[in-house]
Amino acid sequence: MIAKIALPLIFLSSSAFAGSSTFKGTINSIVCHADNISPVCHVKVNGTPANLGCGTSNWHYTFDATTTEGQNFLSILLAAQLSGKTISVAGQGTCNLSGGSADLRHVIITTEN
Repeated sequence: MIAKIALPLIFLSSSAFAGSSTFKGTINSIVCHADNISPVCHVKVNGTPANLGCGTSNWHYTFDATTTEGQNFLSILLAAQLSGKTISVAGQGTCNLSGGSADLRHVIITTEN
């Protein structure tokens, strides 16, 4: 019974992330705006992420810094940038927050360098 439930979940979870591949590298720049301009922050990485889905801007990823999730992203990104650590980052395959920049899905700081 568990196998019948788990197998469809595996396919669902893998297809949910099909819109964007994971980039592994370092952060070039992070910019956040005043509330009266925009609630979003943009991230530029060193290198060219593949398969962003929709991102065509030099600012590769975007997230909403007013949400708890966005504040978590900002903390992780700043820690990685200041330490020079490698990150793994991926977009959601959509550009809803900023037309030319992929909506951020996840960020992981790795111990490599």
